[in-house]
Amino acid sequence: MEGFSSPAAREAAAKKARQAFSTEDWSTAIDLFEKLYADQQTAEFNRYLVASLYHDEQYSVAEQYAAEQDLIYLESAATFQLRLDVALKKQQFIFAREFCELPSAQAWRDQGLSQIEAAEQASRQSLGETQRVLAKQFYHLGDVSFAEQRQRLERARQLPLQEFMRGVQYLLVDPFLHPLMRATLLEELLRLHTTITVQLHWLDDQVHAVDTAKLKPVGTSLAAQKIQNYLHENLEQQDPMLMANISQTITLQLMMLYPFIDKIIQNPVAWVQVAAQQSVTDQADDAELEEINVWQDRLNRYMSALFGSIDDKNHEKP
Repeated sequence: MEGFSSPAAREAAAKKARQAFSTEDWSTAIDLFEKLYADQQTAEFNRYLVASLYHDEQYSVAEQYAAEQDLIYLESAATFQLRLDVALKKQQFIFAREFCELPSAQAWRDQGLSQIEAAEQASRQSLGETQRVLAKQFYHLGDVSFAEQRQRLERARQLPLQEFMRGVQYLLVDPFLHPLMRATLLEELLRLHTTITVQLHWLDDQVHAVDTAKLKPVGTSLAAQKIQNYLHENLEQQDPMLMANISQTITLQLMMLYPFIDKIIQNPVAWVQVAAQQSVTDQADDAELEEINVWQDRLNRYMSALFGSIDDKNHEKP
């Protein structure tokens, strides 16, 4: 879409768009704010466009635009309410709850959660059969490819919290679920600020009890921080291309090792150097290097399955 010929032309269009909005001429407002937003992705244009689409009952498009800049809806009670209204119209219950749990939403959290609970209850009556289908597909993630797992998880975020949590707890002990999906589910629990203990079938083929109240983001682990420091202070200077490639690999490794990253990676520098097939300069004995190699071989098999070198219908075993 072509931009405006001058700042004056843009301002004239913005004035006309605001005028259309104030008179509830939603069609004109949408047309103008779409052009303005395509030209400049400002918070103001985004919110005006989303509000216009919402009032025009174009909820799917409103959700798409709002999701591009979620955080700009935390500036006031009115903008928070708009983002929540849009999400609830699309039954985005899990996103709505995670949005309420953001620190900046504290002032409106209780009111927001009450609205979500009411919307969830109403949806059980109006969308009962649809939700049963979503839940059934969600509870059987381990039966399909990773790409399909991601799609099913996204659809499952339209389930009410109770049904979503039931599925998550069931899936966390599914030995056939890809480790990256298990980590993704744990991150959902982290964002939801849950305070329960779940059972987790992990990479060591053991079931562990995990207190979700103690979960921290992947990047806050001690090993992850030391790895990032080493990558940026050393590898980035020596070989930027290698650094970019190895950084992607290690990001996936950290996700798969979650939430026991620090238990496994006790020598972060040696871990990076082994992953990058470099000489290990840090102090590490043969037993430690052998352990690192064993873990990385295991993680590499999961990554090979993820990228399609193994038939995604087969169940990958550690």
